[in-house]
Amino acid sequence: MNESPRTQRLLPRWPALSLCLALAACLAACDSGGDAALPAAVAAAPVATVPQAVAVARGQVEVQGGLLELNFGQDGLVAAVAVQEGQSVRRGQVLAQLADAAGSAELAVAQAELRLSQVRTEAQAQRLPALRQTAGRLASAVRAGAVEPQRADEAQQALKDLEAEIQIGRAAADVARSRVALLQAQRARLQLLAPEDGTVLRVASKPGQHAVAGGAGVVLLPNRPLQVRAEVNESFIGKVHLGQQAAIATDGDAMSQSLPAARVVRISPVLGVGRVQDDNRRGPTRTVECILAFDSAPEARVGQNVKVSFHE
Repeated sequence: MNESPRTQRLLPRWPALSLCLALAACLAACDSGGDAALPAAVAAAPVATVPQAVAVARGQVEVQGGLLELNFGQDGLVAAVAVQEGQSVRRGQVLAQLADAAGSAELAVAQAELRLSQVRTEAQAQRLPALRQTAGRLASAVRAGAVEPQRADEAQQALKDLEAEIQIGRAAADVARSRVALLQAQRARLQLLAPEDGTVLRVASKPGQHAVAGGAGVVLLPNRPLQVRAEVNESFIGKVHLGQQAAIATDGDAMSQSLPAARVVRISPVLGVGRVQDDNRRGPTRTVECILAFDSAPEARVGQNVKVSFHE
């Protein structure tokens, strides 16, 4: 049977239409089966429980023991500054030095006098065994009647004189040693030393400046663990206790970031006026300081504001 040209143009469209209908039926079946299975899957999935915060507070990150403000022990002219801001230093390292030319010369003289006393006393002590032996032999000779007693008495007196000189020399050496120690202590006050390992945050002294005893010299960030000093509002005091876990998050203009968890290690026994507040227009608030130790070292900076959420 011959088909007309119009019929031939229409026949190829039917397979495509059939395919579309079959796909629609499959999608409907999948939607129907998914709706039936979804509630069971959701019901079987475990629901994560987030611990509820029983108290919140704000605080700051600080280093244990605080920053170290180092200063000279006496007035003087700054001769040299041996460190720069941001530099890591070791315990005992010289940070700065005051000028003291006269003190250095006096110390050198005292050390020379000490060496002289020691050498003189050692030389006298080396003569002592021979003189003792001579005095002993003369005493034996006197008892045997071979020597006049006067010679034995003179030898005995010489021995006593030498022993006295040795004692005087040792006393003089002790005095010289004490003087050296005193001058060294005075010289040590001219040096600004790092009491422990850390990082130099600020150098307030410059060579050529006049330093005042007790004035600012160098501010050191010690290599100690970081902690959080939080201010707990008096309304939450009863909900915070030692050993309690807390979540710490940064609190500032930038996006908040979570820090390692922390635990309460100290609670102040007194109330004070809060310094970290949400709104200064609300006026001063009564708070209790609470110290929290991180479970692991955080990537935070000293002085960074944080929000603390205490959990049961």
